Amino acid sequence: MSSFPAETLRKTPLFANLSPEDFARIARIASLKRHSKKESVFREGDRADGFYVVAAGTVKVFKLSEEGKEQVLHIVGPGQSFAEATIFEGGVYPAHAETLDDCELVYLPKRPFIELIEKDPRIALRMMASLSRWLKRMIDLVDSISLRDVETRLVRFVSEEMKSRGIPIRDGAVYELDVTKNVLASRLGTVPETFSRTLKKLQEEGKIRVKGRQIRILDADGLFSMLES
Repeated sequence: MSSFPAETLRKTPLFANLSPEDFARIARIASLKRHSKKESVFREGDRADGFYVVAAGTVKVFKLSEEGKEQVLHIVGPGQSFAEATIFEGGVYPAHAETLDDCELVYLPKRPFIELIEKDPRIALRMMASLSRWLKRMIDLVDSISLRDVETRLVRFVSEEMKSRGIPIRDGAVYELDVTKNVLASRLGTVPETFSRTLKKLQEEGKIRVKGRQIRILDADGLFSMLES
């Protein structure tokens, strides 16, 4: 497990464009927080006093409907930040965040962070590119959930995850889920039963083979061709 916030911050895309001097100033206000599995980091409506970077473990950010149905917005892993938008807007967290396993999170408090930006606005300008990427992810999520069927959402998700991990998209390639199937079902905007039926259908068509959390690609052309339409 990580023990020094600076090492995690250096690998965080949000701070990738900062100068060494700016980075050092941010690292000085950061602190490391440890959370147990399934522990709430914050709840929707809580006062937003800061944002986080994952040093170790995985965090899910989600919304709850009035009926208590969970919709996972995104799953955050090591080196990724979350709740950063609250630094520049509103006073409360707009969603819930909960750990999926034992986690170490780097915490950056809002007030000291804003003071740094006020002294040197270039820090904010350099972070805007990363926040723009975050906004694009959310737009893509809405598009994926509202405009595509579950099968297409799943295939698109696997394709993007394989690319981000550097896994070649070809027959025989193996992608391993880093979350439970129930969490992924929620992330894709569906229920576990529908998600399981979708996996079964793709297996029966000979496109994939599923064993535990492993998905082996058997027919890459047939599986990913639907994304081209």
